[in-house]
Amino acid sequence: MQKLVTFVTLSGLFMVLMAAGCVSAKSINENPKPLILIAAFGSSYDSGLSNLNDFDKSITQAFPDHEVRWGFTASFIVNKLRKQGVKSLFDRQIPLETLDEALDRTRLEGHYKVLVQSLHLMVGAEFRQVMDADTRGLNVKYSFPLLFNSENIEKVVKALESEIADKQETATLFCAHGNEKHPEYNAQLVEIDQYLRKNYTNTYLAVMEGNPEFETVEKTIKTNGSQSVKFVTFMLTFGDHISNDVMGAEEDSMKSRLGLPAKVSNGLASNSSIQQIFIKQMGHVLKQFN
Repeated sequence: MQKLVTFVTLSGLFMVLMAAGCVSAKSINENPKPLILIAAFGSSYDSGLSNLNDFDKSITQAFPDHEVRWGFTASFIVNKLRKQGVKSLFDRQIPLETLDEALDRTRLEGHYKVLVQSLHLMVGAEFRQVMDADTRGLNVKYSFPLLFNSENIEKVVKALESEIADKQETATLFCAHGNEKHPEYNAQLVEIDQYLRKNYTNTYLAVMEGNPEFETVEKTIKTNGSQSVKFVTFMLTFGDHISNDVMGAEEDSMKSRLGLPAKVSNGLASNSSIQQIFIKQMGHVLKQFN
């Protein structure tokens, strides 16, 4: 009789928690596999969304037993897309959400184990936003930005070797965004520029904010006899900055200032070798879940 009373009491408590929203029905049958949440800055450009779609395909194929969701850290991009009537993303038609919205829905649906992959190039303001997001009630483990570890610098450059021009008279310029207010965020970019200059011919990196600055590279390319330039998109997506600041027709774009015939590569999120770097580190983090 005592066992029956205990069972009824616990059942009643569970029903109260259900009614209060503290326990979801889905949590009873929780998938033991951690959910994967990709935290990306986002893009409102078709080309940028195509890059993210390519990345989504690579992740869902690499981890077929895990549900993969997305959350954008740039809420203004989410708002812009919603005003355009966009409600879902990619070939899979998954919900368009901010990072906070994605985390809230994850909690509400009873998920507990979550791998958050920061789909960012380096440790910057957007990555700090990912780390500051509210993850209460979740067992979260993080997979870090592409250049979080210094040992990844050589791996990333090697992954992009096919994009480097094979003719000495063609300059190759890696184009990154950078950060002028926080120069410490550019440390890996400066290191990559030095690595490129040391190991490749007529190959450099320049940013739009901070160092290594474009003006220095511009002078070098204009005086070394280069006849053309290959811009390597050193951003996850081919969006506004590459379309306008690099390849734009305006007189202050990198292409216009160099005054040379120019080609440009796609966003890094579409590069299979870059995808594999992310996938490998995500695999290591997934093993940390019990």
